[in-house]
Amino acid sequence: MKIANFLQLVRYKNLIIIVLTMYAIRYGIIYPFLHQINYSLQLGELPFLLLVLATVCIAAAGYAINDYFDIRSDMSNHPESVIVGTKLSRRTALTANNILNFIGVVLGFYVSHYIHLTKLGFLFLFISGILWFYSSFFKRMLLWGNMIVALFAALIPLLPVIYEIPLLNEVITKGRPPVEAKTVSVIFIFALGYAYFAFMFTLIREIVKDMEDMQGDSELQRNTLPLVFGIQKTKWVVHVLSIIIIASLLTIYVMFFQDIISIVYLSLTVILPLAYLQYKLHKSTGNKEFYKISQQLKIIMFFGLGFVVILWFTL
Repeated sequence: MKIANFLQLVRYKNLIIIVLTMYAIRYGIIYPFLHQINYSLQLGELPFLLLVLATVCIAAAGYAINDYFDIRSDMSNHPESVIVGTKLSRRTALTANNILNFIGVVLGFYVSHYIHLTKLGFLFLFISGILWFYSSFFKRMLLWGNMIVALFAALIPLLPVIYEIPLLNEVITKGRPPVEAKTVSVIFIFALGYAYFAFMFTLIREIVKDMEDMQGDSELQRNTLPLVFGIQKTKWVVHVLSIIIIASLLTIYVMFFQDIISIVYLSLTVILPLAYLQYKLHKSTGNKEFYKISQQLKIIMFFGLGFVVILWFTL
């Protein structure tokens, strides 16, 4: 087994984004707010690294099992990029899924036990199971598969906060100044905002990918949006979701930031590129065009994540 083939199987580029997202939330949001009230990060570097590794392993396992079940569809939609059954055996993909899930769940339980919430480890067990059923069952159901992937993407920026807050609550007691407890709430709200946009962008991208993969999905009789309602109506769904994202960004700007650096950054890297992609989507008709739009959405999502750098300087 070549390492390059395995890395392609587990979508190593997406795994890098997961790592960057979790560390960006930790050092771009949690750390600056805690620093303002003279507190430090409570979750140590090693436990946090293990939390990141647990998340990466669960995601990698999900990608492996997805390719395991998607051989027929992938051979029809993009045969040049098929790994399982060509460069790696199906047994290898299944074994990789099992090993990665085991590591991810064990690490998840360990870090959960470290913060004195062992039951939280079941979250990783639940996610690993859901990703299996996503690949084997939910992808055939209208919008269910899209929603599951989007929810997993939304969970990633929340995890650093979910595992930090219990330890903060141990040191920020009721006798402390209200500003300290309020800061914890603000940290969660900021992370929730990132989770919201991760969900929305991922949902849009998954729908665009469904337009790209119509041929293979049709052969497998999957009920995706473009197959059930047609390309044009599906495009309008994406347009509406994009309008909601842009409106949300403008609302957040008015309510929370109101500084020129934030609006310029968000306008140049997220709002205007997203609006332009809607124009391109409206004109698109072929798989290659949908593929390019899907890839460009990933770039916009990456720059959206980069906004934590602006936050770090403005907080």
